[in-house]
Amino acid sequence: MEFCPTCGNMLLFELPKMEFSSRLCCPTCPYVIQIENKVKIKRNQRLVRKPIDFIFTDDDRKNLNKTSAGFVP
Repeated sequence: MEFCPTCGNMLLFELPKMEFSSRLCCPTCPYVIQIENKVKIKRNQRLVRKPIDFIFTDDDRKNLNKTSAGFVP
């Protein structure tokens, strides 16, 4: 993702038309940047799963207040 340097919105990709090459343009302001044909947009980012941290342990659950099932708005 690329963002507009003037307003900060995400730039939209436009397919090539007649004499224009591919380009990224801002939907709210007149910012346009041409993409050269030699440039390929490719990003691979490996996502790493975080370990799960338990909020309540079994000892904490024993000390929690108990409530009866009643009307909940």
